[in-house]
Amino acid sequence: MNWTYKKSVDIKPYSLHIEVIADYGGRHSPDPAFSEVRNHFLRFDTGGKLGWITETAVAGFSTIETGFWIAQIGLHSEHPNLVIFSNTAPRGKIAWTGELTQPFVCGLLDNDIPIFTVAAGYNLSFVKDRLKGLWEVGVTNVGTQFRSRDQYPEAAMAILNGDVSRVGKPIDPVLIPDVPANRVASIDGYGNIKTTIRKSQVSKEILNGALVKISMNGKTFETSSELKMVAGSSGGKNNPFIEIVHVMASAGDDFSLDAPRDDLEPIVLKPIGADERS
Repeated sequence: MNWTYKKSVDIKPYSLHIEVIADYGGRHSPDPAFSEVRNHFLRFDTGGKLGWITETAVAGFSTIETGFWIAQIGLHSEHPNLVIFSNTAPRGKIAWTGELTQPFVCGLLDNDIPIFTVAAGYNLSFVKDRLKGLWEVGVTNVGTQFRSRDQYPEAAMAILNGDVSRVGKPIDPVLIPDVPANRVASIDGYGNIKTTIRKSQVSKEILNGALVKISMNGKTFETSSELKMVAGSSGGKNNPFIEIVHVMASAGDDFSLDAPRDDLEPIVLKPIGADERS
């Protein structure tokens, strides 16, 4: 398949919405990098296509959180003029090929939302099965430490402005790693822990209040009237991801989680029988 996004002449002036999903802030957000990247998009908007540029900050080096939000925004919070731009490089135990060969790619979801991102870690895992095409982008990866400011906005805007020669060789989505099972995917502002566990993977008994021991990050707690597992607000209405919430408190604080790290060990769930209840 070829790149089939709208032709440049069909994009109305100042209509595109770039959503920048990146780990620029690390643990010290906000970071001026978002402003710099925004300004470089505007610099290369030679055709007057951009109307809005907004930001979603994720934890430093966390491709699992990056991929989670690429999917949530691209598949469940999308609109016809949305374009997703992202750049998060993994660390820890996640294998990757290094900055010189880690490709910047463009993809099209099956709802025709374009994605520009780095093909590394779990950045594309949550949309792996919804991609109808994925290609390398013709752009250098050398010459600057800040590629997502100095090189990637120009390349993305060139393609959006109609230069399809910058769309390179196709990439087989089968090479993208699957979403890792039973992991922490994101932690929201209330401390709710968004996981990669789908509602369909959890028994009705657990969702209806059966007690469970939850272990992660070296800590174990039992569910209660305050600490709960619930069908969350992410992942779509039909089969959302499970969230772990602590009413009037923070589940993230309970488990001493400051970020959804790529190399965090899986969540372990163990149903509690009547003879085990404390």
